[in-house]
Amino acid sequence: MDNQSVSQALLGIYHRLMAGYGPQYWWPAQEPFEIIVGAILTQSAAWRNVEKAIANLKAAKALSPEALRR
Repeated sequence: MDNQSVSQALLGIYHRLMAGYGPQYWWPAQEPFEIIVGAILTQSAAWRNVEKAIANLKAAKALSPEALRR
């Protein structure tokens, strides 16, 4: 599966979950891709480090599937 397919698959899962369960209001982010990245990083890092990583990605304008592929 190529990167584009993975990105589309993850966003598809996100949208199906959102349609089925609606917003849960427990995650601090609003953007789907930021939520996906945060959820993945949380699996192996402390939350404070996840917050730092996401802030760094935002500062570098790299919080998108396209930017992360580069």
